[in-house]
Amino acid sequence: GHGHRSLRRHPRGAPARRLRLRGLRGRHRPQRRCDAGPPHVVRRRPAAVEHARAKLSFFWEHFDAPEVDEYDFSLKAAIPRRDGQPGAEDAWLENIARSDDKIVGELTVNPRYLGELREGAIVEIQPAQIVDWAFMRGEDLLGHYTTRVMLPRLDPQQAEWLRPLLAGTPDGT
Repeated sequence: GHGHRSLRRHPRGAPARRLRLRGLRGRHRPQRRCDAGPPHVVRRRPAAVEHARAKLSFFWEHFDAPEVDEYDFSLKAAIPRRDGQPGAEDAWLENIARSDDKIVGELTVNPRYLGELREGAIVEIQPAQIVDWAFMRGEDLLGHYTTRVMLPRLDPQQAEWLRPLLAGTPDGT
């Protein structure tokens, strides 16, 4: 059993970097936006989701025993819609914790189709709902498989800002 474990927010002595990252929310963090999107858009990403899921054990290894420069662990999950429509909304969760039988996290933005849920709401998910993962290693963003395939469709300024942050490969190898 893993017991409950909260993520380490940032390496000791790096509050300035964490503050800068907090500023990346909303307008500057397109990868954090909840993106249910029309079905034809969602269908473009199955390979990215498959790759992210294939490397989920890598995420959990580092989550459970982060290196000194690894922090800001987050998961993207497909959460069933609560507006009476079928399907799910993809949403990023931070402040991840997990036990043997469940995973919980906080919504990073206000979702569009999840009823009363708002940014900061605690959501419980099952592993099968995970569609992407991410964490920081130094100044590099690891994971973000779905973000990488969406880069060409982002606002050019956002993409230009985001591209150098993304590690050369999702697992940093």
